[in-house]
Amino acid sequence: MRATPTIFTFALAAGLAALTGCSCGYNEPPPPQFMLAFSPDTLTSAGVGFRRVEIRSAYLVRYDDANLQTMLDTLRQPTPATAKSTTALFPVYYMKDQPAQFVVPAFVRQNVNARSFRLVVPLANRSYDITNVVLEQTAGSGRCSAPRVSRKEATVNGQRRDALNQVPQLTK
Repeated sequence: MRATPTIFTFALAAGLAALTGCSCGYNEPPPPQFMLAFSPDTLTSAGVGFRRVEIRSAYLVRYDDANLQTMLDTLRQPTPATAKSTTALFPVYYMKDQPAQFVVPAFVRQNVNARSFRLVVPLANRSYDITNVVLEQTAGSGRCSAPRVSRKEATVNGQRRDALNQVPQLTK
């Protein structure tokens, strides 16, 4: 069977990439995201974690200012009725062997530039003010110069949280 020129071209390009040592993809990495997690620690004597039913009640309020005064909108978690909605939602991610996590949407989306947030967990009788979100990327170096995340920080209830290497957990 004779190889087509297209297959030969791809094989040649792959061989050249292997020889040059560059294993970068052609796509830009996604923008950095600031994530927070709900502590799952509910079984210890302190019991500072959240139960799943409490997490399901959580919603996020976005504000246009750093002082949490000018409300933009409220993001709710998706339900079967809103799964195909075009409005912004507040998804919580449940990953295997990880606490439930969510992304603080601090970037411009749908012409909304939120500057601060309030996470409300009604069934746990808790709220968290999230301000001063800082997401920075620096240029990469070498042959594969994809940008890398250099800073991921936010203030949560007055405490600075660094999320560069580990997702900070919220407790009750």
